[in-house]
Amino acid sequence: MTGNLINQTRWFWAWQDDREEAWLAEMSHQGLHLQEPASFGRYLFLQGSPREYAYRMDFNKDKAPDDYIQLIRDAGWEYLGKRAGWSYWRKAIEAGKVPDLFSDVESKIQKYQRLLASYSASVPGVAAMYIVSLAAFKQFPGRHPLWFVILYISIVMGWILFAALNAVMIGLRISTLRKKNAL
Repeated sequence: MTGNLINQTRWFWAWQDDREEAWLAEMSHQGLHLQEPASFGRYLFLQGSPREYAYRMDFNKDKAPDDYIQLIRDAGWEYLGKRAGWSYWRKAIEAGKVPDLFSDVESKIQKYQRLLASYSASVPGVAAMYIVSLAAFKQFPGRHPLWFVILYISIVMGWILFAALNAVMIGLRISTLRKKNAL
């Protein structure tokens, strides 16, 4: 593929990976092929001729081991990189058959469980930092401008709400997949 590099920005929630995959496939259908996931919410595309690709994502907060990457490459997938724990994969759609990275529903559930554990792990640390900071603000009154205290509390509470929303929505996604698996 040769062409211009194009940056695109688009927001997806963590539980919307299927929407992100569909959007990436649509971009390839339009001739914009993902080269690498850039910083959060940014994508670097290479402009070329339209192609039919399936994009898939897997979540693993730790560095992807070489044997894991090689196993998926051996199945014909192209590794595009990693961002915020998400590994991005691409494979050409042949004869109208859309490939899937996961062979069963249980593997998808495990992906979301890893994602849920990642969000859940951050909440206790942020909550502890919040409590310690409030104690410091109370211990040393007047040393911090009121606007700073309000801003700090707002940011921490925002993060806690963000993580809680993600945890609830990911939990619902797991529940839906379990019901689908039970059928």
